[in-house]
Amino acid sequence: MADPTLRPSIDSLQQKPTQLAALRDAYEKMQALAGTDNRSWIYWAGLHGYPQWQCWHHSRIGQGSPRGYNLFLPWHRAYLVYWEHAMRDQNADVVLPWWDWTSATSHQSGVPQSFVTPKVGAKRNSLLNGPVPPMLGDPERFTLRFPGSPNRLPTPSDVDGLLALTSFVDFTAQLEDIHDLIHGWTGGRNPSSPGDGGDMGSVAVAAFDPIFWSHHCMIDRIWYLWQLRQGVNNIPDDYLDKPLAPFSLSVRDVLDINRLGYEYVDSHESGGH
Repeated sequence: MADPTLRPSIDSLQQKPTQLAALRDAYEKMQALAGTDNRSWIYWAGLHGYPQWQCWHHSRIGQGSPRGYNLFLPWHRAYLVYWEHAMRDQNADVVLPWWDWTSATSHQSGVPQSFVTPKVGAKRNSLLNGPVPPMLGDPERFTLRFPGSPNRLPTPSDVDGLLALTSFVDFTAQLEDIHDLIHGWTGGRNPSSPGDGGDMGSVAVAAFDPIFWSHHCMIDRIWYLWQLRQGVNNIPDDYLDKPLAPFSLSVRDVLDINRLGYEYVDSHESGGH
């Protein structure tokens, strides 16, 4: 069996220019492909909200009616696995990093610096923003974000509280609330037009922002840390065979990240988790 892919924190990746360059290269190449290409940024990000609306949030798929169960965590884990494969199609050396928004670095500077810099040399920084397809009469454009004050980000103790929960149903509900907070914080409000928010604050377009993927990688990592404490298979039995469309996986297929071929690298920046 091949060694698992090691997903690092973005704080540590920023100290490794070669790996950071591979991430930028993969994203740049995906963003350059036409939206009709099933390897493209627009295609893969478009699975989440607009135009395909396949994501699970708060017990519902896309804009559909609430169900009696919530596949938020399993669905997004499957999504990240497929996304990582799409990244690797463009650069075989790329790894998906997690953004630890509880870290001392994040509480000092907010969004990681590598996702803020407009240019790298003479080239546009592909981590700053991503293309959004034309919608509702608007032309194709690039994502925007107006992040809030770093002191409003969750803390390590917030995550500790989640990890102490013993019920998967309680855990996923409370983790999803923190997830929502990060989306709203990162999107923020345009100071020049307070009625307009950044794209991370909208389910329809959040996945077109490059920081979305590292945010969700952090969410997946917290689930993994919870599984280490509470058990890999600690999930209601009636969830196990639920399909995670459009991916050819069910819930039981995504419970063990080692079987999916990846592992998380720990970091001294991770609040001790």
